[in-house]
Amino acid sequence: MENSLKAIIIAAGVVITMIVVSIGFLLLRSGQNTAQKTISKLDQISAEISESEYTMYDGLEISGNEVVNVLRKYKDEYIGIFVKTKKSTSGTWYVYNVTISGNEAEIGSPSTESISDTMDETNVNYVNPNGVFIGSIARDKNGRIAALMFEQK
Repeated sequence: MENSLKAIIIAAGVVITMIVVSIGFLLLRSGQNTAQKTISKLDQISAEISESEYTMYDGLEISGNEVVNVLRKYKDEYIGIFVKTKKSTSGTWYVYNVTISGNEAEIGSPSTESISDTMDETNVNYVNPNGVFIGSIARDKNGRIAALMFEQK
């Protein structure tokens, strides 16, 4: 009788241990899924924050003065900035030339256009400081912002 009682106690201990271990694995797996979802969300938020300096111009109406400030601000960045005025209807690429086909943009060679031309009233690339421009962005194949574009209203 004593041996059978010990066997039952040992069997119950083994079953309880297996249940506790199983619950532990379930909690671990559930925790991993939650952690992966959280990391994914943090990556997405980080990408949005890092792009916010460019995406803030998407659909925004800004003055010509602000367009010139944007050109100065990003003159050392790997991005193309397109400005289309009523005087220069074909528009001009600054910093880098960008080719846009469909919904994809591809950065090409550095632009030879001078930002100082945007302040020279006699130049075709003159940007009226009081003009109103609508901003937009273009992305490359990888989803990275490749161009800022401003068109005068």
